[in-house]
Amino acid sequence: MPGRVPGEQRVFSLVLALVVSPEGLTKQELLSTVHGYAGRARSASERAALDRQFERDKEQLRELGIQIDTLDSPLQPGNNQLTRYRISKEQLEFPSELRFDERELMLLRLAALAWSEGSLSAESRRATMKLEALGAGLDVQHLGVAPSLGTAEPAAAPLQRAIDEGRIARFDYTLPGRAAPLERRVAPLRLHRVDGRWHLISWDLDREADRVFLLSRISGEVRVAAERFDPALRERGEPAIAALLALREQRRAEVLVRCGSVAEARLAPRALGAMNTPASAEDAPPCEPGSGDGAARGGRAAEACGGRSEDRVRLTIGVLDPHLFAEEIIGYGADAVVTSPESLRGLVADGLRRIAAAHGAPPIGAAPASPSAPAVPVAADDEGGPDA
Repeated sequence: MPGRVPGEQRVFSLVLALVVSPEGLTKQELLSTVHGYAGRARSASERAALDRQFERDKEQLRELGIQIDTLDSPLQPGNNQLTRYRISKEQLEFPSELRFDERELMLLRLAALAWSEGSLSAESRRATMKLEALGAGLDVQHLGVAPSLGTAEPAAAPLQRAIDEGRIARFDYTLPGRAAPLERRVAPLRLHRVDGRWHLISWDLDREADRVFLLSRISGEVRVAAERFDPALRERGEPAIAALLALREQRRAEVLVRCGSVAEARLAPRALGAMNTPASAEDAPPCEPGSGDGAARGGRAAEACGGRSEDRVRLTIGVLDPHLFAEEIIGYGADAVVTSPESLRGLVADGLRRIAAAHGAPPIGAAPASPSAPAVPVAADDEGGPDA
């Protein structure tokens, strides 16, 4: 079995292959020669998985702004097997007119230092050396920025090490609504970023099932054991990621956001289907004077009580974790209003009540959202499915 190649290394190898081939390469040529693809398709199912991986890698490059050119065969136009792929060198060339001043170089180096605290420290050190060669010394005395930089996800580094070495990992994981964390013993397979959050794709050794964990819910230190897990479990990584993305497609929330707001800027790129659907006055839920949901959500009140509906746009967002998404919506204040599902509206309303209580606000008169409304499970850890 070929050794595991990190995703970023595979994608970088793909870029190199596409750049150095001015005539382009077919998919078959890429999958049989590029580091990270070569040697992985030993069966029909593995070939199908590799094809899907190739499509995801191409999409990732497009999201990064790297355009992949496709060239039809002049002899058999439309034959996908003969389609050739390439990346124009001009797209990746450093603009000749672009120059960095001393302050900008210093900021770049600070960014490299912040990155070095994460899971890609070797790459960040090489980037730092290149910046040093450009004269980016770390004299922050006159910069006004203190390099007090830490790791956003402390669990990332030890988990990545466990993944690379094929070792079993233990950690304490806290689910929403539970006061005490539970210890998990897993075979860590991949770190995957979705909706701006890092997830651990794993096989739970005690429950004997696929599990997905949010790194932000891991408490304490990750314990990497000397014991190694079965390398065959790595094959479960890709299907688990596909299931995670499918789950996001299935769980949808309707949100009204104020046009031109931060909420629109952050949520619109994640919208499913048509994004610029003008909201109508009937779309907003009714707001009753003094009601907790309506009064707390100024945007919803404006919609239902004579506000200008054309100032808002309706977005359909895929939701992996309703609790985290509710926290995000609360952070947008009156600029974002959840219209469905009711369970998500209830989570938002509950969060707003907690904020009001923490600030000594008088009790809100309206009854909370119906407790019978089903929560949107991201999957309780003992009920099967991912702990997203």
